[in-house]
Amino acid sequence: MKHMPAASFTPEIGDPLSGRPRPGHFVLDRWEVLQLVKDTSRQTGLGEREIAVLAAHLSVLPKGPVRADGLLVSYAQVAGMLGRANCMDERRFRRGEARLEELGFVTRHLSGNGRRYPVRNARGEVVEAYGIDLRPLFLRHDELVALRDEARDRTCRLEAQRSRLSARLSAVKRAAGPELTGDLATLAVRLRNLLRRASAGMAELLEAEEQLLAATSAGQEHATPAASEPGTVPALPDISSADAGQIDRHSDSKRKEIYKASSDAGALSPAVWSDYAEIAAFFPDTPRTEVEVQRIILDFSGFVGIREGTVRQVLAALGPRRLLSALNTIAAKICQIRNPNGYLLAYAQNRSGAL
Repeated sequence: MKHMPAASFTPEIGDPLSGRPRPGHFVLDRWEVLQLVKDTSRQTGLGEREIAVLAAHLSVLPKGPVRADGLLVSYAQVAGMLGRANCMDERRFRRGEARLEELGFVTRHLSGNGRRYPVRNARGEVVEAYGIDLRPLFLRHDELVALRDEARDRTCRLEAQRSRLSARLSAVKRAAGPELTGDLATLAVRLRNLLRRASAGMAELLEAEEQLLAATSAGQEHATPAASEPGTVPALPDISSADAGQIDRHSDSKRKEIYKASSDAGALSPAVWSDYAEIAAFFPDTPRTEVEVQRIILDFSGFVGIREGTVRQVLAALGPRRLLSALNTIAAKICQIRNPNGYLLAYAQNRSGAL
C-alpha cells in the first residue's frame, strides 16, 4: 500500500486527524451562556424542551471554561443523555436537537450511520468527534447579550411610561376631586383599567397619554394666570385629603427574601463538592461563597421540577448542605420520583419535623 505523508494532504482533502476548523475567539462560562439563552428564549423561540436538551449537552463538555480552541462536540449517545434531560422521551429529545439546529444554536455533525463517537489520534487524544456541535451557540454570545439588553431596556422604558401615565391620571383626579364627571370620568376609568393590564404595550400607553392631555387641555385654558403651560397638570400635593394616604397600585412588588443559610454554609472544598455528583455534573466549578451555593441550589432545583418556594422553605429548615444532598438524591432517582416537589417536602419533614 502506498504511504501518503501528512504534508501531502491538500486543504481540500485535509488530514483526517487534524480535525475541522475551530472558528471564534472566546472564553465563556457554559452556565452563564445557558442563563443567557433562558433570558432571551422569547426572542429566539426556544422552549423548555430545547433548553433542557441544550443543558444536557453542555453538561458533558470537558470541565472548566469553554474555549474557542477546544472541541465543543457532545458525542455521548442519546440513551445516556436522557437522564440529564429530566428523563425526557428519546423522540422528544431528538426533536429538541432538530429544533436547536433549525434555530442556529447547534449543528448536528453525525457519522455515516448516525452514530456519535470521538475520533482519536495515535496518542489516544480526541481530535474530532461526531455528535452535536455546540460551537454555534457560543459564536452567538454577543448577539444574545444584545437581545437581552434590548429586552431589558424595552421593559424599563415601558414601566417608566406606565408610571408617568399613572402619575398624570392621579394628578387629574386629585385636581377634579369628586366632581370628575362626563367624558373625563369615562376616560379615567378606561385608563385605570389599561394601567392594570400587564399586557399593555408602549403604543397603547402613549396613545392613552395623548388622550388624557387632550381631554384636560380644555380645562387648562380657563385656569388662573399662574397655571402651568398648556398640556400640563397644575402642581398638587403628593397626597390629597380625599386619598386618606391610600394609593391605587404599587408599581414594584416586594423583593423575595432569600433565607440565610444555617451554620453549615461555609465554603465547600472540591472534595466535598464531588460528593454531590449529579449536581456537580451541571456545575463543575466548586462554589466558593454562600451566595454561589444558594444560586446553584435555586437553578438546579428548577431543572428537577421543584418550586422555588419549596426550596426556600426547605433551605431555611435544613441548611444548604443537607438540601444539596437531598437534591442530589432526587436527581439520581429522577426517573423513579413522580413528584420531586412533594418528595423534597417529605424528606425535610422526616429530617427536621419543622415543615
